[in-house]
Order: sequence, then structure tokens, then C-alpha cells
Amino acid sequence: MDEKAAGGADSKLAEKKTQETGTEAPESPQEQSGLVVVLGGQLIQLSALGVQDFPLIDIITGGTPAGVLDRSKAKFSLIGSVLSRSKLTPEQVEILKLDPLGTYKAVSAAITQELFGSDA
Repeated sequence: MDEKAAGGADSKLAEKKTQETGTEAPESPQEQSGLVVVLGGQLIQLSALGVQDFPLIDIITGGTPAGVLDRSKAKFSLIGSVLSRSKLTPEQVEILKLDPLGTYKAVSAAITQELFGSDA
């Protein structure tokens, strides 16, 4: 009963804040979908893995027999696919361009976390 009361108070507070500032309150982590990376000190929300990514995911996870080079190519393609589908602001795009290797590593780590549940 107390949890419902607390949840109701939180939503009323968020609604009041929206009215005061004219913006929506940020979603809770449970409500967000997709991959999240931190680059340049900014939290960047990326597109979620989808059905269209299954052929690449199958290669990466070993479902389809492939060599190390083919798995690397598939992961690179998957990173590009996720980035191209993501709705990024011009400021976020500039952050991604500043450090291409850092971007690759951060998105790769987020995909690995999503697929395998740990940083591998």
C-alpha cells in the first residue's frame, strides 16, 4: 500500500515539474528502451537491437559458423546499424565524431552487455 502511495506521489511530482518547466520529466531506467552509452560526459540513448539485427547477432553469438574476421565485421556492421537508427541530436553526433574509437568501444560494450549480460 505504501509503495502505491509513493509511486503516486512521484508521478504527481513529475507532472508538477512538467507543468512548471514545460518539459517532460526523464523516463525511469525501466521505461527506457535501447542501448545507453556515456560519451563526452553525456548520456546518449541509442536504438535498441531489433529483428533486423538478427543475422548479425547470429554471427556474433556463434549461431552461424564464422571465423574471427567475419565476427568482427558483423559486430562493426551491427554498431553502424544501431548508430544509424538512433535519433541523435546534432550535439550528440559531434560528440560521437570527436572520438570514433571511443564511440566504437562504448557501443560495442553496450551491445555485448545486451547480448551476453556481462562485459566480455
